[in-house]
Amino acid sequence: MQENQEKFARSTLLAVVAVHLAIVLPIAYWLNIWVDEASTLYTTQSGFLHAFQFAWIDEKQAPLYFWIMSLWRMLGNSVFFARLFSIICTTVGIFLVWKFARCFLSNRAAAIAAFLFGLHPLAIWAALEIRGYALGFVLAALLVHLNEALIAQGAIARTRPRIAFIVVATVALYSNYYLGFVLAGCLVANVVSGRAKNILNFLLSMIPVAIVFLPQALLVRDQFAVNTQGFSEPRSLIEGLRLV
Repeated sequence: MQENQEKFARSTLLAVVAVHLAIVLPIAYWLNIWVDEASTLYTTQSGFLHAFQFAWIDEKQAPLYFWIMSLWRMLGNSVFFARLFSIICTTVGIFLVWKFARCFLSNRAAAIAAFLFGLHPLAIWAALEIRGYALGFVLAALLVHLNEALIAQGAIARTRPRIAFIVVATVALYSNYYLGFVLAGCLVANVVSGRAKNILNFLLSMIPVAIVFLPQALLVRDQFAVNTQGFSEPRSLIEGLRLV
């Protein structure tokens, strides 16, 4: 019985991945770019060194995705190939959701969770964007999965998963500042676990993350200031509700 459920779960996972790819690959090939994607292509068109120097200035956000994309585009310079990175990320995200769900749910329920994620409009949208959203999905899933593994291990948590969590947390913050909220959620999970050792280990893990992120943290205020300053035409409450 268990073996049949395992086969069903894996078959469902492969089917979800196949359907996800069948939807996004043709659309990624035919869909026109829009302004944010054009911005990514502009930032990454001159190679890694240019992106390394100017990505945070041009994009006013965390730079790592643009560094990665500048290297990725050395392998192929078409719009479809640029989108292919996001498609790979969402495909990996489907697997991570399935793997994480199996920690708490039955094989059948985990397969359903992967199905709901893989065919969710937001996941499909992220797969078609030459932006860092799909990468954010992967990093968030990795953070939650690693954090749960460390909580489960408790005081006997091994060094390798701890180092992996520190690395992924650093990469996450350099990829998207808002992934810091996922780290806050991980802290809450450690608090809810009721083990003081878990909380202490988590806080200790955040020290090297904070040190490595410090150079970028000094720029965050200036980046946010640019995005919040400027003239905005006044609107009435009714007009605001209509737009929402």
